[in-house]
Amino acid sequence: MASTDHLLEIYLANRSRFVSFAVSMVGCAAQAEDIVQDAFVQVASVRRQGIIFNPVAYLTTIIRNLALDHLRAARRQIPTEIDHALLADTGAGSISPEAHCGHRQELHTVAHALASLPPRTRRAFEMYRIGGYTLQEIATVLGVSTTRVHRMIQIALVACTAALPDMEP
Repeated sequence: MASTDHLLEIYLANRSRFVSFAVSMVGCAAQAEDIVQDAFVQVASVRRQGIIFNPVAYLTTIIRNLALDHLRAARRQIPTEIDHALLADTGAGSISPEAHCGHRQELHTVAHALASLPPRTRRAFEMYRIGGYTLQEIATVLGVSTTRVHRMIQIALVACTAALPDMEP
């Protein structure tokens, strides 16, 4: 049974190796230092509860687990860096009132073209383009073949294109 002083000696003697191991996993020296220190604190607290026969292997395992936890947590975090140049190019303020009015008129024209279609054709088009349904899912809902659904969507696209002659395919 190793004393706390012996555990500290083992930790200090192998610390650079532990840090190198943690850096190889997380890629950041500062994070690796924190992980190694946290591992020692955990091992020191567990040490009081029982016997650690191989402290180096035990510390290495704790460091590996903490590094994996750190990597998992980093994947869950939302990136906080913002590309300000990209944001300056987008947003409500970047479109002119004339362009906004033009887009609203185009939307109104498309809505009118869709309203003139048969209800099932309009529904198939809306499910596909807006709802993100597959052709097979739409066919099941409407009780028709996937070929018929594909044809209905084509009819709706032709109607929208005809309503907006300036629209690019």
